[in-house]
Amino acid sequence: MTFYWVWIAASTAVLVPLVIASLRGWSPRWPGISSPRVATARGAAALALYMSCLTPAIMGLAGVPGDELLALRIVAGPLLILGALALVVGAATAERRARRTANKD
Repeated sequence: MTFYWVWIAASTAVLVPLVIASLRGWSPRWPGISSPRVATARGAAALALYMSCLTPAIMGLAGVPGDELLALRIVAGPLLILGALALVVGAATAERRARRTANKD
């Protein structure tokens, strides 16, 4: 049970500042991404990742057995992570296309 609390505290400490900063359009200088739209997409992806991290811990603290609410575990785990990945890849691809067309002009 202590593991669940540590998991919630660690994921909150790591992901919530990233989510807030990214949703506000901030991005660090080192990845070379200047578009706030890509930063916002990364923030939404980090929020989905945060939700997928919290769901198993909350279900464990609530005492939900492994077989109960299996659909929620499936949606909260791999599908949210895949959705976050698709969101980041889609935003990065759109950014590259926009840069490529801007450089051609």
